[in-house]
Amino acid sequence: MAQMTILRSGGTPLFGEPERREPPAYVLEGEHLAQELNQRLREKYRNYERAAARLELRGEHDAANLLRRAAGRVRLLRNATAACTAD
Repeated sequence: MAQMTILRSGGTPLFGEPERREPPAYVLEGEHLAQELNQRLREKYRNYERAAARLELRGEHDAANLLRRAAGRVRLLRNATAACTAD
C-alpha cells in the first residue's frame, strides 16, 4: 500500500520527504567495534615506541629496533582497519 502512495525512481521518493531510515544495530555496533579496535591498536604501537625509546636510552639498540619494527607493523594494521572502515 505504501508503494502506491509514493512514486519512486531508483529507490528514492519523487514527491514529499525522503524516508528516514536508521542503520541496523549491527552496523552501528560494527562501527563502534572498529573505533575500539583502532584505539587499542594506537595504544599498542605508542606503548611499543615508548618502550623502544627507553631501551635506546639503556643502550639496548637491537631490542629497541625490534620494538620499533613491531610498532610499524601494528601501525600498518591500524591503517588497514581504518581504510576498511572508511568504505
